[in-house]
Amino acid sequence: MKEHHINLTSAELGALWASYMSESATLPVLSYFNEIVEDAEIKRVIEFACEKSKEHLTTLTELFKQENYPVPLGFSDEDVNLNAPRLYSDTYMLYFVRNLGKAGIAADGMAFSMSARKDIRKLYRHYLIEAANVEDFTIEVMLSKGLYVRPPYIAAPNQVDFVEKGSFLRGWFGERRTLTAQEIGHIFMNFTNNSYGKALLIGFAQTATSEELRSYFVRGTEIARGLMQTFRTLLEESTLPSPMTWDTEVSASTVAPFSDKLMLFHVSSLNSIGIGNMGGSLGLCMRRDLAAKYIKMIKDIGTFAEDGMNIMIKNGWFERPPLAVDREQLTKETNI
Repeated sequence: MKEHHINLTSAELGALWASYMSESATLPVLSYFNEIVEDAEIKRVIEFACEKSKEHLTTLTELFKQENYPVPLGFSDEDVNLNAPRLYSDTYMLYFVRNLGKAGIAADGMAFSMSARKDIRKLYRHYLIEAANVEDFTIEVMLSKGLYVRPPYIAAPNQVDFVEKGSFLRGWFGERRTLTAQEIGHIFMNFTNNSYGKALLIGFAQTATSEELRSYFVRGTEIARGLMQTFRTLLEESTLPSPMTWDTEVSASTVAPFSDKLMLFHVSSLNSIGIGNMGGSLGLCMRRDLAAKYIKMIKDIGTFAEDGMNIMIKNGWFERPPLAVDREQLTKETNI
């Protein structure tokens, strides 16, 4: 007896489509990094990540075909110049790969939790483990080379304590309490993510062929700089150190390794990750002034992201994601 085929839900289809686009955009970058990397240990990390991206693309392509769904166009070898000079240092490339692992853990974990079909859950459970392996691999190499930047340490309390006053939540006027451990962790994460994104944008701004895109990327670096200053001030107010930046890990090359389309897609992905991280941070902060800062940051990044999407649409680079059927439009098009 033939087994009944269960169609993909909207959540499963959306996750698979996003995974394909992400992997196809990642592979050209990793291929370029693999060409220019000099450090043997970092090269092994890049090769490992590159191998996983290729495997994922093959699996996702077969899955789309099995479901009779058009395989997304995504990106290809045409979007990368493997002969371009070095744009980023080996150290930055290692951090880039670690960021891929972090993003994969978040995206694959969400896809797994939203999937119902057994084969899709199995797929994303496998991808989740591989994303964790990528991040674990990069962290081990970072630690061995003294490159891993740890969040600030704080002193352990002498005893369990309870909050006695509502002033714990305040932050607008008067004396503000110091940051909680969770707040510190999220401020550190958002600082380092913006530092990473700022360095990526500096390289993109140097090499983009479109003047409009160069201006857009420069604007992105200014937004990141402002966010980093806010996070740095918050840490300093609690007598905590701020993390390092990555600006010096970008070379002076002006030869583009990547197409304008690919660079803009990566910035769009960073915008989405940034908004998601800020939203998570907002949900966990317990100081009103800090919450207000996160709300403003989300708004600013959202505006920047929308402008980037409009550039993609104008240039015909915005591949349409899976959509629900527009019944109203079908009614209008019906021949009577």
